[in-house]
Amino acid sequence: MSIVGYQSNVPKAQGGGLIANTQRELSVPPNHLNSDLFHSPARNIYAVINENIVIGKDIRLRTRSGAKEIAGWQLSLPAPLVKNQQGEYTGTLLSREGKPFFYAIDDDGRVFMSGKFNSPEDEVILNVNPYVAELPLKFRSFPDRQAPIPAKRAASAR
Repeated sequence: MSIVGYQSNVPKAQGGGLIANTQRELSVPPNHLNSDLFHSPARNIYAVINENIVIGKDIRLRTRSGAKEIAGWQLSLPAPLVKNQQGEYTGTLLSREGKPFFYAIDDDGRVFMSGKFNSPEDEVILNVNPYVAELPLKFRSFPDRQAPIPAKRAASAR
């Protein structure tokens, strides 16, 4: 899949000026990651361009249990805008040690992956093909994982 777009430099309706692109980095919260995978908020980052084009930035996944093989739902990203495109959101990823992993993103943004690691320190680099996400961004959380408590609420709960 390729992302094609056009953005003119026509002045905005109010206030004049040029239309600007935006990029926002999002961290994968613990409830969007399989419980057997390491969670590193400083590392597991993806970018959203102009609020709905999703690109991988620095997402690296490694198992906690040291399992050699993973298969199934591993991660949740924003749900794609275009649904039911056969093979549209699939591809091959590589681990740091060069092992292939296959992925597919479903209509809810769930990333299913399968592959085998070379060693317990090997990690797959999640560099998915860019895609257009539904607005507002929608996610499917893992049912057995809790969402992180926002910093303000965590401080007031003490």
